[in-house]
Amino acid sequence: MGRPLHKKYFGNRNIGTTGTADDNIGGEGVGSVTINTVGGYQSGLPTATFSTPDIPGGVRATGIVHGNAKTAATTSNGTGYQVGDVLTVVGGTRTSAATFPVAAITTLGTPGITNGGTLYDVTNGTVGDLVTFTHANFPVTPLRVRITAVSGSTATSIVVEQQGIWTGTGAFPTSMANGVGGFTATTTARAGGDNNGTGLILSFTGSNWGVYSFGTVVVQGDYTVAASNPVSFTGGTGTGAAATIDFGVSGIEITEKGSGYSSVSDAAITFGGVADGGAVATSVLTVSSGAVGSATNQENAIIIRAKTTTGGTVQIGDVIKQTNTRSYKVKTADGIAVCKLVDTNSPAFGEAYIVATASGGTYYVTKLTARKATLVTKTGDAVLNGKAVKWTFGSPSATVVQLENA
Repeated sequence: MGRPLHKKYFGNRNIGTTGTADDNIGGEGVGSVTINTVGGYQSGLPTATFSTPDIPGGVRATGIVHGNAKTAATTSNGTGYQVGDVLTVVGGTRTSAATFPVAAITTLGTPGITNGGTLYDVTNGTVGDLVTFTHANFPVTPLRVRITAVSGSTATSIVVEQQGIWTGTGAFPTSMANGVGGFTATTTARAGGDNNGTGLILSFTGSNWGVYSFGTVVVQGDYTVAASNPVSFTGGTGTGAAATIDFGVSGIEITEKGSGYSSVSDAAITFGGVADGGAVATSVLTVSSGAVGSATNQENAIIIRAKTTTGGTVQIGDVIKQTNTRSYKVKTADGIAVCKLVDTNSPAFGEAYIVATASGGTYYVTKLTARKATLVTKTGDAVLNGKAVKWTFGSPSATVVQLENA
């Protein structure tokens, strides 16, 4: 019948789950994972589940999800911070923690009055002139206060009607006065009054400044358990800031590469375990090192599809042994049977098919030896129809076919 096939072509000689010997399982394992979309997770990192291998007896791959921080949204301002502070996220299980810079700070509470100025008006004892403090570092939202009490025409009490958002780097302002340090104070008269009030000077301490927003993450960190939102921080010049962190999936650490996978799509990855999501990843299958019996070995095996029971379906199988050049003992998820090679993708019970690819088309293999495959045209040209040609697991040519393998 010609030289028989070596048994390594029927099942990977991988060290597998035993850790010491050939496990005779066909197909590939998962060597690594490519993250296509990191997703967005605020309630915790997801778990990753690999699909069940196609080839019977295969071992399902497993892995640990790693994530990193993407953005931070302020939930508590804290006090005493300045723009440029770099804050470190507290919590989570990690090898490195995420850090974020403070991009803007906001005024808090009511500032003190250093000088009440003059010519300010108040109606009914509570509603008085508005004073708006603008500055280049108040680019969008200036500070606006209303005079609520005067002594004569000097302001003695104010309320804040609009907190200012400061973007200037370095120490926060401790004083605001018209014409000093780049500040402009503009008076808007109360109803029925005039706008000639002037000279109001406000004073600020650290308790009057907190985090308004964070900038682009500095260090994304490496987490296997995300910090619980809202997170707190260490570092910087202040205390008490908190934020909601949006995490993304950065990778999957393979803990069991598995075996028995016939294709990337067969080793599909799904993420779950948390309410939010969006991550998408693709498995990268293992590549053989050629070292039989080593954990690095992932020898390819011929893919065969067979119908092994009368009531079953055509499924991918693992060849247990070759009975002759046209027949094989095959195991599928339905069962075990001796199956003859046929030239159709709809084999009957006890039949199977193997596909070969040449540069000009694809073929069914009706006979197979260690060196040659006898072919019947499946698609494309018929140049090799009826011929016995050399085969390989590598790249095909016009006269050498590539057997479908995993």
